[in-house]
Amino acid sequence: MILKDKTQTSSASIKLDAGIKQEHDVAFYLRRAYKNSDQIMVLNDLRIEHDGESAQIDHLIVYTYGFIVVESKSIRGEVNVNEYGEWSRSYKGQWSGMPSPIKQAELQLKLLKQYLCANTEKVIGKFLGIQQGLGARCYDVFCAISSDAIIDRSKAPKDIADKLVKSEFVTDALDTKMNFIKFYQLAAKIADTRPTFNQEELQHLCQFLLGNTLQQESNAVNEMPEVWPAPTNMTAAANASVQQPNQRAAVNKPDMVVAKPLAKAVQHTPISAQCKHCGQCTGLNAQSGRFGYYVQCGSCGGNTPLKRPCPACNSPNTKVSRTKSVYRLVCTDCSMPTTFILNSN
Repeated sequence: MILKDKTQTSSASIKLDAGIKQEHDVAFYLRRAYKNSDQIMVLNDLRIEHDGESAQIDHLIVYTYGFIVVESKSIRGEVNVNEYGEWSRSYKGQWSGMPSPIKQAELQLKLLKQYLCANTEKVIGKFLGIQQGLGARCYDVFCAISSDAIIDRSKAPKDIADKLVKSEFVTDALDTKMNFIKFYQLAAKIADTRPTFNQEELQHLCQFLLGNTLQQESNAVNEMPEVWPAPTNMTAAANASVQQPNQRAAVNKPDMVVAKPLAKAVQHTPISAQCKHCGQCTGLNAQSGRFGYYVQCGSCGGNTPLKRPCPACNSPNTKVSRTKSVYRLVCTDCSMPTTFILNSN
């Protein structure tokens, strides 16, 4: 059951947009697998605050036996995890170190456990007059990596390699970890000593998590990950007409439910142009070419199209217009104009 959907957001940063797309993809797979389940509750974009600290959890699975934190990570290129659990990634042939998303998820899970255990009496009731506890429940983490990444986990410790999955396999890994025993496996049920939540306790626990910390307002998750174009395809998108999301779903995934565009949004704040090659937001010079408007980076010399999804409704059906020195992104679906901030200095 999906108790908190993935928030529909957009960013002025191409790199941040890639992270948002990855979270939407994982939320899509979770929704498809568990939206009709009474034993598995999914909370996306969950914020936890406890003892002066806070954690923003991408995806929290609350199920009959415990809790699983899923950290979404957008990685393009290759990622390597060595025998010490240290992470590195490549971008255009250049390797660099990166923080471990597994360790990040473990820190989030630790704060969640501390928060729940500190509020045990509010979260779960008594059984035969004895207060039940939360410390012995199952607590696990996974990291869902972009499907187009190349992962080398050959030297990674087994406990880390087992927690690292690609987006399309995340529910398979979750099902294995949750290990729901079939009703006819009587011997296995007797041997299973994991304490359980009943359905009422699951609902109450999740409502406690949602109600005791200010959460971001969310809209229904888009059930079609392809609606978010991959960052590396933005140049190709500028070179050809953008295909309608429903047409793309009909060709690639005919069984998918097509999500309708969101309702017309309010006036959106200006967005800053950013070089997709080096991430610079300054020293950008606006140019016009045969495929439309773009900015040229003064630092690395790379070109970045100004065309991108609408920040108000996430529609890819946009066009860039210019009036004197002012550049605007206009959405053909919601008609919302958004001004670009071009920092040429």
